[in-house]
Amino acid sequence: MEDPEQNDHSQTEFDQRAEKSEKLFLECRLRSALQLAKETTRQARSQQRIINYMHGLFDQMRFGHGLLDPQLTREAAVELVVLLQDEEQARRIQPDLDEGHYHWVCSWMSSCAYDNLAESTGLMAGFNSPGMHECINDGIQVCRQTGKTECIKCFREYAADVYLSADDLAMVRHQCQALMDYRDGEEQRDRRWSCYHKLAWLNVLEGRLVRAEKDLEHALQLSTAEKVYLKTRAATLVGINLQEVRLLLGQALEQPTAALLELETGEWPKMELEQAKLQALADVLAGKLDAAIATLTEWDRRLTEMRCLREWFEVRLRLIAAFLLADKRPRAEALGKGLEAKAAEAQDYLTIRRWKRLLDPNIPVCPVPLLTTADAGPYGTVAATSDSDPAALPLLTDDEDDIDDVEDEIIETVTPLSETLAEYMQEIMASQDDEEARREIFNSILSHTPHSIEDAADAAYLVHLSRYVIQGSDDAQRVWPWADAIRKQFTEDSTVLSVVAALGQYFRAADSEMFQDQIPIQDLEKWFRLSLSMNPNHPRNHARAGAFFLDEGMTGDAERAFSRAFRLDRADGSSAHQLADLYRETDRPRDALAVLDICLRKGTKDGNVAWEAAMTALQLEQYDMLLTYLDRHAELAEREQAWLHYYRGLALFRLGRLDECLDELDEELSFDPPGHLHLHAIRVCVHSAQGQRDLARRELEKLLAIHFGEVDYLSLHGLVRLAEALCDAIEDWPLNDPLRQRLVRRLLRAGLISDSFLNSLREGNAESNEIRFFRVQLRQPLDSHWPESEGCLAGQQAWKDYLIDWGVLAETEKEAVARVQELQNLCEKTPAKLVHVEGSDETFRDRPGVVWQGYRRCESNESTKK
Repeated sequence: MEDPEQNDHSQTEFDQRAEKSEKLFLECRLRSALQLAKETTRQARSQQRIINYMHGLFDQMRFGHGLLDPQLTREAAVELVVLLQDEEQARRIQPDLDEGHYHWVCSWMSSCAYDNLAESTGLMAGFNSPGMHECINDGIQVCRQTGKTECIKCFREYAADVYLSADDLAMVRHQCQALMDYRDGEEQRDRRWSCYHKLAWLNVLEGRLVRAEKDLEHALQLSTAEKVYLKTRAATLVGINLQEVRLLLGQALEQPTAALLELETGEWPKMELEQAKLQALADVLAGKLDAAIATLTEWDRRLTEMRCLREWFEVRLRLIAAFLLADKRPRAEALGKGLEAKAAEAQDYLTIRRWKRLLDPNIPVCPVPLLTTADAGPYGTVAATSDSDPAALPLLTDDEDDIDDVEDEIIETVTPLSETLAEYMQEIMASQDDEEARREIFNSILSHTPHSIEDAADAAYLVHLSRYVIQGSDDAQRVWPWADAIRKQFTEDSTVLSVVAALGQYFRAADSEMFQDQIPIQDLEKWFRLSLSMNPNHPRNHARAGAFFLDEGMTGDAERAFSRAFRLDRADGSSAHQLADLYRETDRPRDALAVLDICLRKGTKDGNVAWEAAMTALQLEQYDMLLTYLDRHAELAEREQAWLHYYRGLALFRLGRLDECLDELDEELSFDPPGHLHLHAIRVCVHSAQGQRDLARRELEKLLAIHFGEVDYLSLHGLVRLAEALCDAIEDWPLNDPLRQRLVRRLLRAGLISDSFLNSLREGNAESNEIRFFRVQLRQPLDSHWPESEGCLAGQQAWKDYLIDWGVLAETEKEAVARVQELQNLCEKTPAKLVHVEGSDETFRDRPGVVWQGYRRCESNESTKK
């Protein structure tokens, strides 16, 4: 066993080394900082100190990005993730580890490890390569699970890089909007400078150089804000990019600051790369093309060796531009082939689009390849006169560049079978209830043998239509060999491949026993992926592939496919729905709303998009937007419907427009709603807010006369939302008011009592310095009277018991359990059973009491259903 005095001395050495490496990191002396981090891991392993070892890995992981060494970052991150996930792995280094300290370190270190692992993988393989979209969701979930919600911003930045590579600039702007959610005085780190830095690059790509200059000036100003972590790094990178934009605007190159010149070569390779790109641009503008080519060629080689793919893409594009400006097109085209191959493999659609435009002989070459002509400077056409406020953040814009070579299977040109296919479609629509007519269409479609079909578009559409006239497994057995033969006839057509794969997926889902061997899932996946690689600009191919990936549990691949489908066709409501649904299911409602909003801005005629946008805005409590989307839905649907006026009333209530709210609730009655509980609830809130207590009490009497078990027209989230509003409405009612007490008891028994109400009950308790947080889980047995109980909600009548978690603040576990059981005993007559208690080690000053009532769930009922 190590001597305690020696142990303290060793820890002091580790602390001093960590302090020194952090100082070097802040000074951007990354190479020196890395050497100290490596020494830390070496010493920690030899002394069997797992926490110090993990800190050393953590630092190596952080320093690797600026060193342009993503392999180093990835290796450190992978090893760190293993140690964070598996305590047994950690014990191999320190068998007697302190469990409490180890788990605390895991809780704050996990999200950073996942972020750095994802970023290093993106730098090496491309940010839109397989698995990258899934990392966004996984990382955000880790942040929420560990309570480090401020770290979600790191994954927002990462998401911005993913969408940039996917050539979805509108979604990049959306992610930047999320990064802007910072207020002075908050504890979290200020990332606004990074937001403007990214926006500036978008504006450069889109030719808005004047706007980009203002964004970078603002980013430079924000880089020195109090809560910015790496101020020197931020100011340096922004400063170099600002000089680059000014060069493109025709201004003179400024000299680097003295502080930057003090860094020895190799200390911060990322800065050296940015300075080299800046110098190469200056050389091009000065006519020194050979010098620029030499600089860029050297960095092209270095980045290839270091496997920095993202940085290499940018350097290779600029190198191609330099060769074109030097009138060496053959050399430029040769370099372009290598670029195209790597970008296609990484599915970096932005790089591919910039490369195609760069090689267009009809477009003047810009040394920094853009997506359109610049608005000012020697490579621009129009002098910009914008004097807009640089702090005014442009987000989702309507002037997004369309992708030129988007394809789809909708037949616009005349094909050998275009008239016949149009007739088939009309006949199918007219024969929905006529089996004989559908049989005739079915036979007619299959009469087109694969060898008789001349055009691939006709072939794809025939396969697509066949699905709608199949009337059983026997028909499917006839169709599949025919469809597969068509696939083999048109092996070079991506749409045929995609449509046949989608048909196979449909058959497997309809009758898995019959088709699971005949149509192997591996073949379908191969065909879908091949269709995407053959034609990356076909929106419906991506949508079909996304649906397949989602069905097979490949969420990351599904998101990437749906994202590309939506990028290629912004007005397609179906793609917008699929992508938004995926975002909502992965707890990213803001991203879902951004997708639906873009679709509406781009002119979709799908009224359901507006409705889903409205429901998402409601979830996010964006009530002004809720009204806007509901109005848009009414326009697109061309008729009003049930629930429209209720949700308008809810929004108006939240916005304080109480009289208008009541008018909307009255209007909702004309649509014969399925029930009135939701209308009574909002009226209680409105009348209470207006000070009309008698009217509020009348409405509350009506509400309490309704058995919650009969309310099958509201979701659980809808009920929770109304319960929160009701609790707020009665907060200032007398505590001994019988009607108030009835409502509280009803909500408590139904599992709907609000957190704010429970916290208000703690206000009367004395504060303590020994408070801990506990999660108490109970199992509540239910008797034969449960279906008639006030606590029973719709769909819960068959429950025999339920599990429920409570959150409580208390000094001891015994006190926590007692406080929870006191409230739970008000819910049902049968005593609840204690299942599990989990308490935090940390103590703090607060008032004891229950802070939240969790959702109830019935595991026994679920097992019965299974």
